[in-house]
Amino acid sequence: MNNWEKSNLEIAPAPEMTIIDENGNITLLIKHDYYSSDSDHGRILLAAFLDSLIECGNSLAKVILIDSAVSLLNDVSFAQKIEKLFTLSKSSFVCEESLTYFGVEYVSHGNIIVCPASDISMEIINAGRLITIQ
Repeated sequence: MNNWEKSNLEIAPAPEMTIIDENGNITLLIKHDYYSSDSDHGRILLAAFLDSLIECGNSLAKVILIDSAVSLLNDVSFAQKIEKLFTLSKSSFVCEESLTYFGVEYVSHGNIIVCPASDISMEIINAGRLITIQ
């Protein structure tokens, strides 16, 4: 046994993590067409994460797709999930340069805006609460 008093050993519980900022909004940045590793397992993890976000039904301030994440728009198993996330958000942005690089054709519609990387950078910089999936 040691001679430490109980009060010296007590640790305050960590505060619960919140994904909602003070205005009740989050920005979701999706960088790749996988989560963690570029493999079938990484795609399974990404699908589970996206399904969880959709099931939560939280309103998103923005959804942003850059880099290889834009290829999810052409993937049958992911396109519906991404479109559902777009409908949960107030506005969504898809990187024009990424679309070109990965050969994905996608047209702006509704609250979904195809825009240059410079505009996306400003959206990321100005995001109140940013969650990045990479």
